[in-house]
Amino acid sequence: MRKCIVFFLTAALLLVSHGAGAKGFDIVYGPWIQNVTETEFTVMWTTEGKSLSWVEVAPDDGTPFEAAQRPRYYQTMAGKRFTGTFHTVRIAGLEPGKSYRYRILGKEVVDDSDPYGSIYGKEATLRLIGTVKTLDHAADTCRFSMVNDIHDDASKYISLVGPVKGRPVDFLLLNGDIVSYATSIDTVIRHTFGPVSDIIKDVPVVFARGNHEGRGADSYRISGLFKTPTGEFYYIFRQGPVAFVVLDGGEDKPDSSVEYSGLADYDSYRQTELEWLREAVKDPLFAEAPVKVAVCHIPLIDNTSSWYSQAWLARNFTPVLNEAGVDLMLSGHLHRHVYVEAGECGNGFPIVVNDNKSRLDFRAVAGQILIDIYDMSGTKVKSYTFDIE
Repeated sequence: MRKCIVFFLTAALLLVSHGAGAKGFDIVYGPWIQNVTETEFTVMWTTEGKSLSWVEVAPDDGTPFEAAQRPRYYQTMAGKRFTGTFHTVRIAGLEPGKSYRYRILGKEVVDDSDPYGSIYGKEATLRLIGTVKTLDHAADTCRFSMVNDIHDDASKYISLVGPVKGRPVDFLLLNGDIVSYATSIDTVIRHTFGPVSDIIKDVPVVFARGNHEGRGADSYRISGLFKTPTGEFYYIFRQGPVAFVVLDGGEDKPDSSVEYSGLADYDSYRQTELEWLREAVKDPLFAEAPVKVAVCHIPLIDNTSSWYSQAWLARNFTPVLNEAGVDLMLSGHLHRHVYVEAGECGNGFPIVVNDNKSRLDFRAVAGQILIDIYDMSGTKVKSYTFDIE
């Protein structure tokens, strides 16, 4: 009895003193939506202090969120609900092509030093309703917007992506080098998700790693910010008539380059990815899609100006993509707009390289791919139409 009294007195003191200097548990960055499929999606966010948090989900049918008891989805690790500051909650059991509302709730962890008596603050809603639509392989269209090579420039990021808000896009594609270096994972989160937080709470983020995301002491942790079907930076997925293969070119110079301080092992990494690619394009999810699009930050262009990894990727990945019947490749990296017609350098598909100051809007419908490219002022600067046989 005495032990219980001491425990509850300690709890009371902690709760009373909480206002003086303790961290709150408000959301700092996020939420951002990851790994959307026909039946699930993942919600991620960070909090200032530790919390026990969960997500509630409801159909987007206009009824009040509080009209029914909503299921709670927690982040768990080996059978235990997670408490911390970096939150990842997977929502499963959903229906294809359906819109869902979600909200994030939680309780602040005031003290968890006692293994049998964690003390929590009051329950609170951390983020009001966001809306997510699951993918649908049977949909007749696919729409998304793409940016790349932002390099920590928040004003550029906002100018390019701001117009996406409220538009009927299936996802936002970040095609590499959103940051310049990953010296701090907190800085990566701030620059990748912070400037567009009002958009990515509703629009899923698809990520293709750039070479700059592989630089810096915290580059090892970047994969934790993005959930993919394979758990790697290379994967396939499908929306409507379009199947995507997302590739990772790694660094752009030889592994022996002095800049990598003896840490680079991208040659073997790309070889492993190549072996995966040969099998991935045979997956019915990809092989049976009417439209096939490859995404790679480093473009598969092989010419006299191609750097080391660019040439290797073109000579090794391109034959596999040709045989798989890829219709288009989207890239960045070069910081200038480049269009390569099919057949120019062994490629059986056109390659569109977006520059570092433009947004590319993609739409596939009725046997065509339509691409419009906009500059930072919102002016359309280029358009392409590709007929799909």
